[in-house]
Amino acid sequence: MKRELKVSEGVGENILKELKLGYINLADGFFDLAQTNFDLVILSDPKCADAFWGLMLCKCHIRNEDVLLTNATLYKNVVFLKEYQNALVYADDDQKMIYNNLLSEIMKINSGEGY
Repeated sequence: MKRELKVSEGVGENILKELKLGYINLADGFFDLAQTNFDLVILSDPKCADAFWGLMLCKCHIRNEDVLLTNATLYKNVVFLKEYQNALVYADDDQKMIYNNLLSEIMKINSGEGY
């Protein structure tokens, strides 16, 4: 899934570059490095939903949202992670729609398993 990554207004271009680098490292499977990128973003932008989302993906060793969906039975508990919760708290309407659509797909795939 390709989408626009966002940081808070006024934070600066370097923070957006760090966020993008985090997602590149994540896609390449460099989870520790990606986590460092996302942590640096959050230091400058503590309300960056995409950085928290990236941290959630790192924690589960998920390279991207497509992997999340194709292995939804493995990752059905991501909704309980604090990184996921923070991503939703700070997400704008567009981000919430993306996150909630992914959650809906995960729930649909896992229907009948306690949801």
